[in-house]
Amino acid sequence: MAVKITDICIACGACIDECPVGAIVDDSENPTGADTYYVYADKCVECVGHHDSPACMEACPTEGCIVRGA
Repeated sequence: MAVKITDICIACGACIDECPVGAIVDDSENPTGADTYYVYADKCVECVGHHDSPACMEACPTEGCIVRGA
């Protein structure tokens, strides 16, 4: 599974800096062309083996912005 960034994202960049596998990119690198952050599902490991919960969720200041199992 992979995490998903919801539409309440404030684009602060905290998740990008904390992702240990580089699965999150900002809007300028979103392969869909959307003006939002993007999680590469094939790269995201939900930090299993790295953290107790996804590092991006722990770093995100906006509650509910990043959700599991997308």
